Amino acid sequence: LRYSLAAMSSSEERTDPYSATPRRVEARALRLPYFETFVVPASSVAPPPDPMWLWTQSCAFKAATGTLLGGFFGMLMGVFFGVLGADPSVTVGPGGRLVPQAPLADQLRATSRGLGEKAAWYAKSFSAITALFSGLDCLFEKARGKHDSLNGGLSGCTAGAILAAKQGPQAMCVGCAGFAAFTVACEALMASAYE
Repeated sequence: LRYSLAAMSSSEERTDPYSATPRRVEARALRLPYFETFVVPASSVAPPPDPMWLWTQSCAFKAATGTLLGGFFGMLMGVFFGVLGADPSVTVGPGGRLVPQAPLADQLRATSRGLGEKAAWYAKSFSAITALFSGLDCLFEKARGKHDSLNGGLSGCTAGAILAAKQGPQAMCVGCAGFAAFTVACEALMASAYE
């Protein structure tokens, strides 16, 4: 910080509201802080790339983010469908008599175990799908050098084929076509929403 001198008059006359006679008040120079502006000269050398930007634009980061988010949302879907799929019906035995139920603690334990298994299955499935799709989408985008719906179609087709690889070539073709059509339709819907 540099200081500037604010010049004021050396003396001025002021009247005191409680006194009938005017008196002289001495004014002192004030030192006010201020910032000195400067301009950085342009450099012929490009600045180094931001490492955080490089990391977030890598395909590994995108695949890892897809894995985590897919697993989280898959777990939520598993809990949701597990709660919806719970069977609250009361079993009736022969002769119309109710079958005695297990104690509440055993029922809660069995229900939470089933709910956890369903949530884990959904989380694993969603994380595998999103990791595969987002990683392939990033690879196709880097290879083609463009960001368009064709990348989504190619990555959807490849991901669908890989996910159906255990069922044979016919299932791989169906998985490729289905996943690619779904991806292109979603991208077209999102593009029309932003226009």
